[in-house]
Amino acid sequence: MRDTRAIARKLGASAIVLFAQKGFDQVKVSEIAARAGVTSRTFFRYFPTKETVVVDIWTRANTRLMELIRTSGGADADAPGVLAEAVVRWYEEQGDLMPALARLSDESETLTAALLLRVRLWEERIAEALRGRFPGLGPEDAEVWGVTAMAMINLSQRRSVAAGVSLADAAREVFRRFDDLTADRGGGVVPGPSRRAG
Repeated sequence: MRDTRAIARKLGASAIVLFAQKGFDQVKVSEIAARAGVTSRTFFRYFPTKETVVVDIWTRANTRLMELIRTSGGADADAPGVLAEAVVRWYEEQGDLMPALARLSDESETLTAALLLRVRLWEERIAEALRGRFPGLGPEDAEVWGVTAMAMINLSQRRSVAAGVSLADAAREVFRRFDDLTADRGGGVVPGPSRRAG
């Protein structure tokens, strides 16, 4: 019996190649299946639509981001520092995958809509990861950081495309600007237990 996860990954990899070559909206499911060496029927066993292929890849990539959030930074790190380090490392680890995904999301309205439906879930997962990293962080504060992190990830992607720089470099700049803006408002924002103590 073939490894079902391996087939799903192969379909995803085949889809990304074809999307990059032809554009998301121009690629047919039958082409993805053929490139992966399976039938269209097999494709639909794993993914109901083309959009869900990309959403699945994003979701798997985001699982790694959650791991990095839980393990980044030293003992005195705060939430903004952990998020900045985790996002930059995440982009560096993903190589060419993340730029390809970012370009795709700009090319298709249907794909953009499908990804937007998942944003709230990803925000919640970031919040959960931060609460694991900072046990004293309350749920409402964690939610603020989850939403903020997703906004900064999205902005990093836009800046990367506009400036022609890597996603990691764009993320560094976005988080640096965030740090400068919050510092200019009189001591910054409250990032978590490390600054609330006392």
